[in-house]
Amino acid sequence: MQEIEPYDFIEYFKRNTALMVSMDKNGKLNVMALDWKTIEDFDNQPVIRAQVAYSRYTYQLLKEGVNEFTVNIPPENNHNAIDIAGSYSGRNTDKFKLAELKAIPGKRTKVPILKDCILCYECQIIHESKSNMSSHHYFYGKILTAYASNEIMK
Repeated sequence: MQEIEPYDFIEYFKRNTALMVSMDKNGKLNVMALDWKTIEDFDNQPVIRAQVAYSRYTYQLLKEGVNEFTVNIPPENNHNAIDIAGSYSGRNTDKFKLAELKAIPGKRTKVPILKDCILCYECQIIHESKSNMSSHHYFYGKILTAYASNEIMK
């Protein structure tokens, strides 16, 4: 993985489902499938805006756990991890084990990134707000570091 600018390879970010990793205060990890996401400028800094449903375990972790998250774009052939992350609840399932995901330490966050992803973003939550959709909440994560795999750097 090589460090990149947040808007590099934006086409991969936009067209692929992401795996969002969050963590509780005791270090327990969770991963969810994330489709509703954008990279935009907020107060003149690049952020990822992620829409998360109030009913999701990830929402609870983002509100009560570590004030960070990572967004990871898996290769297009990794549908199994996305299916598992989007079909099970982290409240009672170790989705990392079930999907055979490997967490690797981030450089700037406690929340890890995911090995074998083509893009990874380490983010610190700097703002949140209600979404236009009553069932979702916006989390704005300042992008601290972004990475691309050698696979797409070619």
